[in-house]
Amino acid sequence: MSNMKERVVVFGDAIIAIILTIMVLELPIKYATNGELVWQTLFSAVGIYFISFCFVANLWFQTAYAFNRIEQVRNKSLVVYLFLLFALSLVPAATRILIEDTTKQTALIYGVLTLIVTMLMRRLITALTKQSISDKSLQKRRVDELNRQDMLSFIARIIILVIGLFQVHIALIIYLALPILAFLQNMVDQKEERFVDTLDKREQADYFADRNQIWGNTMKRYSHLLRDSFNEPKEKESQQWQDLMKEWLKKVDQEITMRQTALKNASPSEKVHLHQEIKRLEMQQSRLKERERHLKKSPFVHGKMTEQTPNKTNASKK
Repeated sequence: MSNMKERVVVFGDAIIAIILTIMVLELPIKYATNGELVWQTLFSAVGIYFISFCFVANLWFQTAYAFNRIEQVRNKSLVVYLFLLFALSLVPAATRILIEDTTKQTALIYGVLTLIVTMLMRRLITALTKQSISDKSLQKRRVDELNRQDMLSFIARIIILVIGLFQVHIALIIYLALPILAFLQNMVDQKEERFVDTLDKREQADYFADRNQIWGNTMKRYSHLLRDSFNEPKEKESQQWQDLMKEWLKKVDQEITMRQTALKNASPSEKVHLHQEIKRLEMQQSRLKERERHLKKSPFVHGKMTEQTPNKTNASKK
């Protein structure tokens, strides 16, 4: 970690810690005329604080992971991060007014502020992710994926703002759910990236090209990776990825068989194309078998491959 990057990360961590402290210190403790604690008000205040806590904690988690994948902080990313921290520092004030007076107007203020913070955070993560990937094709694929997620996030936040103008408490429930869902998505992404980082450039391209076929569908991939993130110890990751390799090889074998069958009734021009496809798939099959052998010889040790594993895609960052 470079000295500048370390100072930026430590500075951000300090700001976020202060923000969380200020929010909890501003929780109102109200008493009735008879001296008894007003529990309803306290529970409501704690609930709104919990929403903001999840929001800030998720932001810290996502940015920390993104910064961890780079060696140096570029000036543009630093400027975006400082603007992000500035906007984030306003969250305690917005949380306080939302606690004191939960109305459509205060929900709108809170919603607009969290929208701004979320978009700045996602733009920063996209920039840091782009910086962390050296291969141009993989970089473009990942950035395009993040841009689609950013657009969906923006649309979702706008919809929540509209809902808040009519149903404040429903909007608050959704605001609570969003950071939790984003946190879970991050766990899934990290789990998958741990495996992808052990592949070389060509294998990574093959994986992302065949990802839906390997897993079956997006929801199956999401649920499987999320379940493994919670339930499986790191020592079992090697076996998990060996099982995935077997499934991947099975899909490739099926693709080769299908094209070989199609050759029987294909026209001359179609045969040329099918032979090219079979050759490509056989090369992929050979790479996967070699990778499977490496996985068996070089199991994960505390989440990383041993020295026998081929260089990672991002080795240039070392």
